[in-house]
Amino acid sequence: MLKDLSGTNLKKNSYDIILDGAVFHLFTNEDRLHYMKNLEYLIKPGGLYIQLCFSEKEIRKGGPRRMKKTDLNQLFSLTNGWKIESIEDTIYETQPGSPLGTSGQAYLSFIRRCNT
Repeated sequence: MLKDLSGTNLKKNSYDIILDGAVFHLFTNEDRLHYMKNLEYLIKPGGLYIQLCFSEKEIRKGGPRRMKKTDLNQLFSLTNGWKIESIEDTIYETQPGSPLGTSGQAYLSFIRRCNT
């Protein structure tokens, strides 16, 4: 999802929904922008991007990067071609025995690609 998708079998604007199960928060700031370009390439105008990411409310040491709600609002703004429908606090449950523990504070976001 970080490479140019135009040379792949993935068709532009061919997905109604893309589910991101705790991937976005792992990327560097630069890689997030590449990822978002690919989301824009893949999701149909009006399509939905569902995102689960660790939030800044997770206070334990270590683990993945955390996302701030303000950063999500800025990245997925109307100016950037997105409309956030909701960002809700939730718990991300990991696999038993995970080095991250069994759960963490997270955001569940429903983000709509604008029709333009």
